[in-house]
Amino acid sequence: MEFGFLFWLFFVGIVVASLQDLKRREVDNWLNLFLMLASFSFIFFRSIFEQDATIIFQAGFALVLLFIFMNVFYYGRVFAGGDAKLLFAMTVFFIGATFVATLVNIGVFLLFLMFAGSIYGLIYSAVLYVQNFEKVNKKIKEGFSILWVRYLIVLGVILFAFSYVNWWYPHLFFGFGWGMLFLFFAIFALVLPLLYVFAKGLEKVSMMRTISGKELREGDWLVDDIKVGRKTIKADWDGLSLEDIKLLRSKKRIKIKEGLPFVPAFLIAFILYVSFREWFIELLIRLA
Repeated sequence: MEFGFLFWLFFVGIVVASLQDLKRREVDNWLNLFLMLASFSFIFFRSIFEQDATIIFQAGFALVLLFIFMNVFYYGRVFAGGDAKLLFAMTVFFIGATFVATLVNIGVFLLFLMFAGSIYGLIYSAVLYVQNFEKVNKKIKEGFSILWVRYLIVLGVILFAFSYVNWWYPHLFFGFGWGMLFLFFAIFALVLPLLYVFAKGLEKVSMMRTISGKELREGDWLVDDIKVGRKTIKADWDGLSLEDIKLLRSKKRIKIKEGLPFVPAFLIAFILYVSFREWFIELLIRLA
């Protein structure tokens, strides 16, 4: 699908969605719905003017694929609801000349999105860490008091020592292969608890806040379960429903968790996709 109207439609839409996500940690449903209706209307009228029904079939194929990806990412807890809906709303932008081309376009964008999300997440976390250096470090120290964290670090040190010994005395562990295996599991055992305590420390300091029940919005994440009368409102991934919010209106202090505003990663991936899609596809063909 050539760029033009669709490029500016989605570029402006994703910029607005990014601003919403950064400010309110949510993307309005009306924005995603507008992007989808406007883009599909454009495709529908284009197919009439050009008398080419294949565009409609390509759009349907892309719609099914992205519906599947949207649900996989949402229920796999990779995306929040607004992020998943935005991906779905972008369906038309990935229409290709053939079904294979459409599939490749979607795959390339998702690769760019994962790459952009990783880099953006690291930078965003680093900024939060610098802004709350002392508080986060205090929480990190508390994290090292967790028993499984300590045990895993000790295991990592032991495995690293085995790997080192095996490097100099390979006959002790039946060859160099065991040393590499020890090293792999040592790195895993050391990195996992370090990432865990850092992420938890950053979350407790920078991604949790206390608000009143009147300030709650649909989709907010509770830190802990809250009992209201005989009903317990769970702190789950789906967030608060409108029914839950009605029950919590009278609460004066409710602790909620804010996730990483991920939509800016969509903007980065969108720019990468527009700029480097053809080059990346040619590179994949050469490597195949």
